[in-house]
Amino acid sequence: MVKSYILAAIPALLFDLSASAPGVNETPTFTISVKDPEALPVAQARIVVRPSLGGAALDRSTDSGGGVKMTLPLQGRYVVQVHAEGFAEEFRFIDWRDEAVSLDIRLSVEGLREQVTVTSGSRVEELQQDSPVKVEAVTRQNMIDTGYERLTDILAEIPGVVTRNGSSGSVGSEQIRGISARQVAVLQDGLPMIGARGIKSGNLNLNRQSTGRLERVEVVKGASSALFGSDAIGGVINMISREPTQKVQANLNFSGGSLGIFDGRGDIGTRYKNLTAFLDIEQHRQDAYSLAPNSVSTVGPDLRRNDLLFKTRYAFTPRVSLGFTANAYHNRELGRSIGETGPVSGLYNDSVQNYALVGDFVATSRTTVQLRAYSARYDENSRLDSIGAPAPPAFANLNERYKRLDGTLSHQLGSRNFLQGGYEWVQVNYKGANRLVGDNSGRQVTSNDIWLQDKFQLTRFATLDIGGRITSHSLFGSWAVPKVGLVVKLSDHWTARGSFGKGFRAPDLGQLYFRFANPASFYQVIGNPTLQPETSRSFSTGVDFRARRFRGGVSLFRSDVRNLIDTVNIGTPRTADQLISLLTQYGIPSSFTPLLNRQTFIYQNFGRIYTQGFELDAEQSITRQVRVAAAYTYLDARDTGTRLGLPQRHKHQGFVRTEYANPRWGILANVRGAFFSKWLLNPAAGTQAFGYGAWDFYASKNLPRGLQMYFAIDNFANSRDQKLALAAPTFDRPDYGRQFRTGIRWRIGKE
Repeated sequence: MVKSYILAAIPALLFDLSASAPGVNETPTFTISVKDPEALPVAQARIVVRPSLGGAALDRSTDSGGGVKMTLPLQGRYVVQVHAEGFAEEFRFIDWRDEAVSLDIRLSVEGLREQVTVTSGSRVEELQQDSPVKVEAVTRQNMIDTGYERLTDILAEIPGVVTRNGSSGSVGSEQIRGISARQVAVLQDGLPMIGARGIKSGNLNLNRQSTGRLERVEVVKGASSALFGSDAIGGVINMISREPTQKVQANLNFSGGSLGIFDGRGDIGTRYKNLTAFLDIEQHRQDAYSLAPNSVSTVGPDLRRNDLLFKTRYAFTPRVSLGFTANAYHNRELGRSIGETGPVSGLYNDSVQNYALVGDFVATSRTTVQLRAYSARYDENSRLDSIGAPAPPAFANLNERYKRLDGTLSHQLGSRNFLQGGYEWVQVNYKGANRLVGDNSGRQVTSNDIWLQDKFQLTRFATLDIGGRITSHSLFGSWAVPKVGLVVKLSDHWTARGSFGKGFRAPDLGQLYFRFANPASFYQVIGNPTLQPETSRSFSTGVDFRARRFRGGVSLFRSDVRNLIDTVNIGTPRTADQLISLLTQYGIPSSFTPLLNRQTFIYQNFGRIYTQGFELDAEQSITRQVRVAAAYTYLDARDTGTRLGLPQRHKHQGFVRTEYANPRWGILANVRGAFFSKWLLNPAAGTQAFGYGAWDFYASKNLPRGLQMYFAIDNFANSRDQKLALAAPTFDRPDYGRQFRTGIRWRIGKE
């Protein structure tokens, strides 16, 4: 179905390309006038005009008389977004037919925060409420107003998203609506982030992703393989990096607190004529900690991390621009644990480097082309030393290399169709001693993908989004996945959406070729080259209501995953005959050379699981200074065959926030609470972990000359795992407890 749709659409696209006229009507016939409640003009109000189908937006500011004039290149329906500091955001819709249009907008002083433009729902710029799938967005201002430095902390306050972290030294992973980290794609500016997730149980350590360099974070809920490829069968987390907006702008931020935490970062950016450039440099530190009294093992290790982001773009002509991005971090951790020879000290170093080259070309007024080249590398080395016992140190290494070339063609077909298509080539390589078959000679896989989507405006109020992807995988052949979405504007306040998508995820190289004997414990993990790909299908529907002072919505969802890949304990082989029997039973070649007398885990395809439920969220502006928000997620996640619940999932999850902001006094304060019900540890045995809640507090005060002081208390009720109070303390969640942070920001220029 997908292949025939793509083949049928290509001739239409080529025909329309040949008929496109390169000229643009330069007569400024669209006029906007912006006034305040007293009918006085509002200068420097931001005006964003974009096609309702998505695509490149026109971004302008009003002059001293509160007006702006512009030209709209194509006929069709447009959405006009008006935002001015201190006023409620306003939206208008116009139908453009190459004739003069005037729009008078009167602003109000009360309202909700600015709506967000997102790109991850359908790979085009569109308002959050117009996306065919549910997209949550956290803006830079949201991140500033919590003081958080880690991506995991930001994600923990999004409905339907669960993060497992506890400290910046431990591994942070995520679930989206009950779908685990392996099935969630993590991107930066639309390109995959790497961190050896194929070896590390699918976990890309989100505690290594700093918020300082980000403009916003977008979370897509539901199968997104048709747009973003194999790893996106459960959703997408897309980190959008910052862009400078002025000739000179800079920020400095220093904060510290409990556990010796220190976070220091500085950035500088410029937008001058045809050049933009941005540089962000950061350092993060935290001391090690334990939870159980007198424990030798550290839950969070001693952490030292440095981050760097540099990006630049130059417009050679209005139609041709070239951009370059370099992103890197180096992380050092020192911790203790109990190993096979007793207490051991572990020194762990890892680093990531990502480089992207992006070219954007405006072929005609209707057609744009983007070409990208991307290279990423991950390097890890570790050393284990016995404490108080004569034993040689144990060394290990792990390396990942990722390469990608892709191109995207976007074209406006008439006034009702916006067509996009692209090609992607990806190559992934893993190598490392005691990590997979082949050790440092490594394993490699490649894929070639073609994708296409068409956003079609059925009526003035209904937009259909249909598309698909064909993947050719070097190990698993060709797979096709479709998707379809519908957005309907029921009224000025009500919007309804529904979507369906299928997903495909090939087993990663770790699941296929893992060969890991843990040097600190008596167990080993063995890959399985007989695995089959996972497939999924995802349904979602919902309605949103938005008025001047209230926003709310409800979403229903279900995801089914077939051939789910997970580990299974196959026993502890004591003799060579027992080992050969186990390998034969599961079709594992002898080249994996597992060890005797170790608890052995292998990867295996299971039947089918499902996750289903609903989400409620609402936000109310009570006064000009006070806002409240709340969200709730119900989740039912089960194995279809056994009818048992899935582990590490919360049936109930909630979030509340109360915020007071007084711009005149430069004061902001908020209290936020997150709540989680108990969750299964071992479904077969019925063992559960305790539910919990955590409250956070943040306050800031603006000072002269661009300075701002802030103070935060994380988990101020000191919620900790109840099992730590037992006679023999243990824990299921590694939360340290109450922590204090304080910091200062200095800003030059307006962002």
